[in-house]
Amino acid sequence: MASQHIQVVPPPSKDAILHSLLEIIRAYNARQEHGIVHGFGECQLEAKMPLLTPLPCREPAADFDAVNAHFSAQVHAFFNALQDLEDIAAKQPADELPLIRAGPDKGLQPIICVANQLVEPSLDCFHRAFHTRRLTVQNLDSLPVLNRVTKLRFFPNGAYAAKPIYRRPVSLRTPIDLATRLPQLRRLDCPWLGEHLPIAFKSKAMRIFSRIWASPWRDDRGEFARGVRYAMPLLPSSLTKVRLWFWKPSRLGDEMDQAAQLPDLVSTSSSPSSPFSSTSEFEHKDPVDALPWPHMRYFRVEFHPCAPDGSWYFSGPRGEDPYATGFAVTREEYYSPGQEDDDETHEIMSDEEDEYWGNTVMLYDLRQPDMFRIRPIAERVNLLLLAFASSLQRQKMPSLQDAELFTWLTWRPSKERAQEYKGSDDVPPTSYEDETVMFRLGVRYEAPAGGDGKGKVTWQIGEDWRPEDEVIRAFEDLVGKDGEAMEWTVFEFLGEREQEAEDYE
Repeated sequence: MASQHIQVVPPPSKDAILHSLLEIIRAYNARQEHGIVHGFGECQLEAKMPLLTPLPCREPAADFDAVNAHFSAQVHAFFNALQDLEDIAAKQPADELPLIRAGPDKGLQPIICVANQLVEPSLDCFHRAFHTRRLTVQNLDSLPVLNRVTKLRFFPNGAYAAKPIYRRPVSLRTPIDLATRLPQLRRLDCPWLGEHLPIAFKSKAMRIFSRIWASPWRDDRGEFARGVRYAMPLLPSSLTKVRLWFWKPSRLGDEMDQAAQLPDLVSTSSSPSSPFSSTSEFEHKDPVDALPWPHMRYFRVEFHPCAPDGSWYFSGPRGEDPYATGFAVTREEYYSPGQEDDDETHEIMSDEEDEYWGNTVMLYDLRQPDMFRIRPIAERVNLLLLAFASSLQRQKMPSLQDAELFTWLTWRPSKERAQEYKGSDDVPPTSYEDETVMFRLGVRYEAPAGGDGKGKVTWQIGEDWRPEDEVIRAFEDLVGKDGEAMEWTVFEFLGEREQEAEDYE
């Protein structure tokens, strides 16, 4: 039972959602000019969260259960309403305007947008602004099978702002589970699945409030891996495009403290990594045992400079690699609550508010990043590149046309580190000491057109480093050994990362 701090308004019923959809469709059809294709496609559920009233800083299990049940009920009502809409459309007389657009790329295209969790009248403790528990859709087997859905989009409200405050993250496997109920699905689009990395707040209290508890983080990764392996035989053969962004990169870098130690999310987990969950699939699986992807045509992976095991693929320009390994995750030590003195944290927050004239907004906006890892650590990057090349072999991806593995690196050091490198040629060119500089590092493989020819490999790794010979040979096996199919490009140093048009679709 939910506590008195949650005001749960009953979610809209299936009939209410269906009525709203029919009204929208009929109004849409009425506006169309003669000769234009009629029918409806895109439809959105804004999954709203219950309102929170003045509350304790820690979320009891009963509170989360109430919020999760509310979210799950909305998704069930939405799917049931779409099923009724499909039934009504199937029984339409031939002389009526269609309710649903026909065609393989038409059909229904539902969007599930998860609203932020708001607090009334105001939030005086940031513990409840950063959520650890992830929402799930309960009783998946009771969801109807929808035969006219061709695209599913799943994202949180304000996904493109890349700020995790007030957001309720959803279990990483939930969109995959929903896809198994959509036998005609062609596209699954998740522009942000709710992971976020530790934020380098200048405020000590904000760093504590926003702490990412390692055990739930690790557990959800493992649950996602299990979900993918369960869903693989159930996913529709019509599925042609999947976009899964686990964290939402900022155009100005992730504003991290790269000198801090991160958790090992791999070695202590009982679940194997999945092909999509992280690049650790390449590293930790025997290529012989890797899952085949016979219909994969385009494979694009952006990996984070920190590996899932907490080690880093990159060091500082002079080899700086503090905390070369991630810390071991134990259930007892890295689950919230109980591992923090809340009164002490609140006291720190109060002192910091006094320093900034009571301005908590300023405390949230102030960052103190130390981003200095721009030099490849040879043994780690070579292993990743070698495994990537192995995964592209024709027997594993016979339909592959284009594949890319890349990352964005950022030079935005702390003031102390910047002083150490002042005037040095070891760092990217900057106009000002505090300027952020980013560049893209990676490799792209283009398969030969029609299966004939040699294909092409394009390296973007700069002038001062080269992969080891074994890596080069692995890519030569894909395109030939005469050297003509290998291209080497230099870095382009930018003030912010490039954003592609599809990032905002």
